Amino acid sequence: MDIIVSARHMRHVPPTMRDEIEARLSKMSQYANLTKAECVMDKVKSGSYAEIVLNGKGIHLEAKSDSTKNLYEAIHQACDRMEKQLKKKQGKRRKHNSKHLGDLEVEILNISFEVDDIFDVEDELEQAL
Repeated sequence: MDIIVSARHMRHVPPTMRDEIEARLSKMSQYANLTKAECVMDKVKSGSYAEIVLNGKGIHLEAKSDSTKNLYEAIHQACDRMEKQLKKKQGKRRKHNSKHLGDLEVEILNISFEVDDIFDVEDELEQAL
C-alpha cells in the first residue's frame, strides 16, 4: 500500500508524526484490500485539521477531523473515524454473501427429517427382530 503524508501551511512533517501516521494507516489494511492512503494535515489559526483518503478495490473513503488544538489529536480523530468506516464497510461486505433465514430454516428441516428417518428405520428393525 502506498502511503502519502503531506502538510498544508507547515514547512515539514516531523519524522515521529510521519511514523505514527504510517503505523495507523498500515493497520487499516487488515480491514480491506487497500492500494493507496493519503493523509493531509493542515495547521491554521483556528486549529489543526487532518484528512485521510483511502483507495482500494471497490473502496473510496474519506475522513476529516474537527478543529483541535493539537495536530496529534486531529490525526487520531481522523484515524478513528476512518477505522469506523472501514469496519462498517467490511461488515456490509460479509453480510451481503450470507445465507437468508429462509434457506437456513429449510436446511434445518431437512436435517431433522433425515434424523427422524434414521430413528424410524431403527424402530422398524427392532419390531422385526
